[in-house]
Amino acid sequence: MRDLGWKLLKQAAATSVAVCLLALPAGAQTLRDAVEGAWKLNPEVRSLEAQRAMATARRGAGEALVPAAPAVTLRHTSDYLNRNIGRREYEAELGVPLWLPGQGTATVRAGDALLARTDAEIAARQLAVAGEVRRAQWQVALAERRAELARQRLTVARQLEADTRRTARAGEISEADHQLARAEALSIAADLRDEELALEEARQAFRTLTGMAPPKAAPEPEIGEPPLEQHPSLLAARLGVRSAQAQRQLVDLTTRDSPEVGLMARRERDSREERYDTVFGVSVRIPFAVEAVNAPKRAEALSEVVRSEAEQANATRTVESDIRQARLAHQAASERLSIARDRAAALRARLSNIERARRAGEISLVEYVRAQEAAFEADLARATAEVQLGAARARMNQSLGVLP
Repeated sequence: MRDLGWKLLKQAAATSVAVCLLALPAGAQTLRDAVEGAWKLNPEVRSLEAQRAMATARRGAGEALVPAAPAVTLRHTSDYLNRNIGRREYEAELGVPLWLPGQGTATVRAGDALLARTDAEIAARQLAVAGEVRRAQWQVALAERRAELARQRLTVARQLEADTRRTARAGEISEADHQLARAEALSIAADLRDEELALEEARQAFRTLTGMAPPKAAPEPEIGEPPLEQHPSLLAARLGVRSAQAQRQLVDLTTRDSPEVGLMARRERDSREERYDTVFGVSVRIPFAVEAVNAPKRAEALSEVVRSEAEQANATRTVESDIRQARLAHQAASERLSIARDRAAALRARLSNIERARRAGEISLVEYVRAQEAAFEADLARATAEVQLGAARARMNQSLGVLP
């Protein structure tokens, strides 16, 4: 009976572990997987998809046979309320609107331009999402390195605490030295707790952004500079100007309401003694152009062209500035890493000399602790510089408009 209960308990524990593992977010295999996950969670996706559907519908409207839906008019006339001698009239008319000269073609062109602009805006937004994921990934990488070094530092500090406890009990050093080592270990333990908290916050931010656990950060490859005109942001701005210009051309052609051709059939009689006569006819409705109506439309279309051209110029300046800044940041990160490596090597060599001197009793424990702290801070600066170099390379690719 006891064996059966133990078996059931193990099965329940295994089931609980499986449920917990299923509840954890899936880890991203690559940075591209993380970007795709972030794109699916991005709140602008539905808006952009709806905008693309609208552009497709506008293009389809330009290919239609008529610019608007036909209309049927029904009319009945009688003298029932006055003479009432049997006069009756029944009339039906089918009105079909017609395209203005060049209006259908201009509508198709405006729809094509808007569709291309929307696709470019989607690509530009995907690039922006990739930038957010890149920053989040390297923030996780930096937090992981800091936490890793803090754990190593705590291991060394606890080893020093244990050594000073043993030597203090043996009467070889004072109890004050042991308390100094113990205080240093406790301080480093508190620092490690802060670093682990920062690491978990960075991982949680990445999960919130992508819906996945962060992948292992790896330096992005150095990519040759693609042509600047292929940059998604610049392409979206350029197609925005083209779309505004196509819409302006459509407004210039649409100077009046659509003309309409009607086919009419009427049955009528003048009195009860007469038979119904049937009459067929054709009608043409030609609206006039009114400047008071057209002027605001043209002004609005022109304003959109001017605004889109200004946005294109601003996008060009922004992209060029981002590329220059990314180059400078990458160069500075490379130089900083070289300096940090040399400094860390020098302080590690100094620490080795001081450790030998401490064992020989030539210097105090305080000097050794200070040297150890300086060496670990140099290691932290070196690790930070390594992560920053990877982040700078990712920023360079981002500024060039290259997706992971």
